[in-house]
Amino acid sequence: MAFKNEICTGGKISKERLTVLLCFNMVGEFERKFVIGKAKRPRAFKKLDINNFPVDWYWNKIAWMTTEIMTEWLMKFDNRMGQNKRKVLLFLDNAAPHPHLKMKNIELVFFQLT
Repeated sequence: MAFKNEICTGGKISKERLTVLLCFNMVGEFERKFVIGKAKRPRAFKKLDINNFPVDWYWNKIAWMTTEIMTEWLMKFDNRMGQNKRKVLLFLDNAAPHPHLKMKNIELVFFQLT
């Protein structure tokens, strides 16, 4: 992410980041969106209840996906699919944070990038 018309002077540009995960099925129905920011509770959200956000909010100091965050999200997703009596095939790339888990309602398939 960069700010519009940002000029890089002194060799540094903005380090503001967000990671966004979007998950949807073949008919276009979205699952709950997932965002990773750099702050546990950003100042802009000061008076807002993060639990009422239309997204799942996670954080770490570099706003990147980690194995722990991905595992937590996958377990929640697996539970939701179980409650809805659904079996899911979930395609993922082979990024390092994507865990190889055995779940009840989700089968993970990893793309083999060459």
